[in-house]
Amino acid sequence: MSKISEDIILIDGLEYCNWNRNLLENAHLAGITAIHATLVYWENTEQSFEKINYWNKLFKEHRDIIVHARNTKDITDAKENNKVAIIFGFQNSAPIANDIFLVEKFFDAGLRFMQLTYNNQTPLGGGCFEPKDSGVSRFGHAVIEEMNRLGMIVDLSHAGKQTCLDAINISKKPVAISHANPSFFHKSIRNIDKDVLKKLVNNNGFIGLSLYPYHLKNLGKCTEEDFCTMIKQLINIIGDNNIGIGSDLCLNWPDEVVMWMRNGQWTKKIDYGESKDQNPKWPELPSWYKQPSDIKKLYSTMCKYDISEKTAEKIIGLNWLNFMKNHF
Repeated sequence: MSKISEDIILIDGLEYCNWNRNLLENAHLAGITAIHATLVYWENTEQSFEKINYWNKLFKEHRDIIVHARNTKDITDAKENNKVAIIFGFQNSAPIANDIFLVEKFFDAGLRFMQLTYNNQTPLGGGCFEPKDSGVSRFGHAVIEEMNRLGMIVDLSHAGKQTCLDAINISKKPVAISHANPSFFHKSIRNIDKDVLKKLVNNNGFIGLSLYPYHLKNLGKCTEEDFCTMIKQLINIIGDNNIGIGSDLCLNWPDEVVMWMRNGQWTKKIDYGESKDQNPKWPELPSWYKQPSDIKKLYSTMCKYDISEKTAEKIIGLNWLNFMKNHF
C-alpha cells in the first residue's frame, strides 16, 4: 500500500461537524491541510453572523491547531505551520435575504463558499428537490456577478439541473459542486448527470466527491472498491484535474439535527429528504470513512485500486488548492 508523504496536500471540500477538541485533533493529527466547514443551512442574517462569531471564538480557543483561511496563502501557510486551515461556507443563500450588499459583508467576515440554494427554491434559483427548476433568477445573476467580483466560490451542490447549467454559463469564474457524486454511480436526487459534469469541467469547474450515504451506491454499505471504481469511471469522462473530495461528513450531532437540515422552518410537515424508509436518524456511514482523518487513508485506498499516486495526490487535495487559487 502506498505510503503518504507528510508534505501532501489534504483538503476536504465540505464537512458539517459539531466541532470539539477531539474532532479538531483528529483532523490535525492526520495532517489535514484544509477543511471547507459549513456554517449555515437555514439561518437568517443575524444568526449567520453569530455562527461566524462562534467560529472566531473557536480559532482563539484552538489556535495551536486551527486557523481561519481567507485566501490560499493562508492555506499553504497553515500547512507550513502544522495547522488545519478552516474555510467558511454557507449551504444556502438564505443569510443574504434579498440584499446583495450582504454578500460583501459576509465576504469581509471570511465567507468563501456560498450555495445558491439548499434543495428548495430561493430568490437566486431552483433547488434540486423542486418539481420545476426555475433556473437562475435575475437576482441570482446579480449575486453570481458579485461573488465573482469578490472571489467567493459559487457552490451548486443542492441546486436543480437548470440552475446548475445557468450558473455555469453566467459565472465568469469556475463554479463548484462541493459535495456530490455522478448520477451514474447512484441515482440520488442530489447526484449530478453526465451532461452537467461535462459542462462544469468544460468551464474549469469542480466537483468534490461525497461520502454521505445517500449519495453512495448501496448507501452506507458502499465499498472502497466501488467508490474507487466510480472515480476511475469519472476520470474517463472529465479527466483528473477537476475532481476532489467533499466528504459531507456530519459528525457529533444529535438525530434532531438531520431533521432540521431537511425541514428548517419552511414546512410544518416532516420532510425525510432522500430517506426511502423515512428514517429520522443520521444514515449509517461507510465503515471506512467515519472521521475527518479518513481522507488520509483514502489516498492509499485509491492507489490500492489502481489509481496512480499522481492522480490520487491531485484528488486528495492538490486539485482543490489549484481551483481555489482562481478565486481567493
